[in-house]
Formats: sequence, C-alpha cells, structure tokens
Amino acid sequence: MELSINDRFVNRTVKYFNEFSFKLAYNSVGSTFQFVIDYDYTNPEHKEMDCVSHYHEATVTHLGQTLLTGTLVSQKFSVSKVKNLASFSGYSSPGVLEDVSVPPESYPLQSNNLTLTQISNKLVRPLRPKLDIVIDDSVADRMNSSFDTSTASPTSKIKGYLADLAQQKNIIMSHNELGALVFTEAKTNMEPLIDFDLTKEVPIGFEFDFDFNGQAIHSHITVKKQASMTGGNAGDYTLRNPYVVGSVYRPLVLTQSSGTDNDTQLVAKRALANELRNLPLTIKMDRWDLDGVIVRPNNTITIYAPQLYIWKKTTFFIESIDFSGNNTEQTATLHCVLPECYTNEVPVSIFAGINIYAKDHV
Repeated sequence: MELSINDRFVNRTVKYFNEFSFKLAYNSVGSTFQFVIDYDYTNPEHKEMDCVSHYHEATVTHLGQTLLTGTLVSQKFSVSKVKNLASFSGYSSPGVLEDVSVPPESYPLQSNNLTLTQISNKLVRPLRPKLDIVIDDSVADRMNSSFDTSTASPTSKIKGYLADLAQQKNIIMSHNELGALVFTEAKTNMEPLIDFDLTKEVPIGFEFDFDFNGQAIHSHITVKKQASMTGGNAGDYTLRNPYVVGSVYRPLVLTQSSGTDNDTQLVAKRALANELRNLPLTIKMDRWDLDGVIVRPNNTITIYAPQLYIWKKTTFFIESIDFSGNNTEQTATLHCVLPECYTNEVPVSIFAGINIYAKDHV
C-alpha cells in the first residue's frame, strides 16, 4: 500500500503506516481514504508533506494497481507520552462537488434546453478546469438529450443538483480510479467475480451476513403528482412490492415534486428500488484481492447459502467496499445489494416459491 502526495513541487510517497482505511463506492463521486503515520515534526519531509490547508493531490496504489486519485482535505495531529501521530484523509477528485455550491461565474442558475453534458461542463469547468468528465457509451444518448428547463438553488451543492438531473434519466454519477467524474449505469449483467456455494464450504477468511429489514419495506408504494398551475397533468401510480406477502398490507404514499405525469411511474420504480437496499448482503474478506486483482465496486457475485436464507443461486451487485489494515494485514468488507436497486426493474422476490417445510430445503 502506498500513498503518493503531490505538494506541487515534489511527488512524495509514503509506504509505512500505523493503519489505513478507504472506501470505494460506486454510487458516489467522493470515495474516501484515511492514513495514520508516526509524525516527526522535526523532519522537514513530514512538514512539507503535511502542508495543512493546501489541499494536495494524492494517489492510493496497492499491488501496482491505482485504487484512488484524489485530494487531501483534512489532517489531524495527536500527542501522547508514547508517540506523535498524524492522520491524512481525503476523497477522490470529484468529491469536491459534494462540498461546494454553484460558483457565481456559472450563473444564471436556470438552464434552458441544455443537455446534462452541457450543464455538467457549465458547472464543473469554472471550478475544476482539469477534472475529466467521462460519459459511458451506455448513457451517451441520455446525456445528450436536453431538459426544457432546469434550475439550481443558490445554496444547493453541485453534486446534489447534477445527481437529481441524472436520476431523472436513470444515470448514475460515479468516479474512476484516475479521479474522473463518470456518468454511467450499473453493470449488473456482467460475469460474476466469484460464485459462492456455502453448502459446499465456507471459504477460509470469509464471513457472510444477510439482513432483511422488514420495518423499512412496504407492500404498496404509491406516487402522487398534483396538477401544476401551468397545466401539467396530475399523476398517480402504485407498485406492489414482492418482498411483502399478499396477506400483509403496509402502504407508503409519496409525492412527486418534479417532472411530468409521464415520470410518475419511474419515480415509483425508484422508490421501490431504494426499498430493496433493506436486503443487504455483507461479505468480509481477509484480503483485498482475488487472484491478485483487487476487488472493486460495480461488479457482481453470485451466492447460494441456505444458512443465510438464500435458498437459490442469487446475483448481488457490489455497491461499495470498505478496505482497512496496516502493514501486516488487510481486510475488505463488500457491501452488496440486489441488482434491481439500479436497473429500476420490478423485482421478483428471491424468496418466491420457497417452501420452508419441504424436505429438500433442509
């Protein structure tokens, strides 16, 4: 594990840490990292490397693979009788969009007949001229279709505003390991990284957890949109959640605040997709890689594990990964969700057809 810090004069590499952690998240523009080192304030190298308030560029690599390119945003110093410690933390380069409002030079806040590509460039370029914007081929057409009118709030953060526009076109805002802002869609149909069959063995160094948070799940999700003063039609759409059996009634009613009545069905599908996050699969590994390749989000795994109440081979999407460790050991925790969280397809319950009393299920 190496942390390289570019202080605009010298690119300094740190290889030895007391501890380190970082999180790679597919559905985020700002994956985070933190490193803790023994700090020697008499060492000019340490002093120049820290440079509090300078927001230096940083790169995290492991096994020769770049994991994250970003910015140092925080430093913390601690003193005790035993040692002096300093921690460095930051996020991937587009993470700044989560913190800042639309710069005045990008006004007016209202955009008429502009595409998401044009709006993104309009807001990002004055702030970060060198920040790469990558548009995946799968969403290129949607990125280049225009909005009739869109208006940012003076106090809204750039990422929040762009993410809201992207969501209306079923586009995900993410980032890559080189620090680019990425507009894409989830690769839920790709070949799984690994297939787990826990009836045969529980792999050494792996731990699995599967949760069903029924309190946050509803049987019927209804989205209502009021008719607008300008003549827009009212909207009303209800989706049935297959993860609540038919004899149970747990309704939820939501209000559509933007878009037209043609979007009401899509809003309902998004709401259902968000509820599916209450069926998370967590996999803890005593390593960061599989066969020398570091595991990353925006991949899938398959699992068959009756011990977890997963009674048939099921695909999960790796949404984020927490990495942690020190110079002697590393752990990775994979946070996985059902693919329908991203496809907006009405799901089929993974529990459908399961008879818990059948002999072939015990």
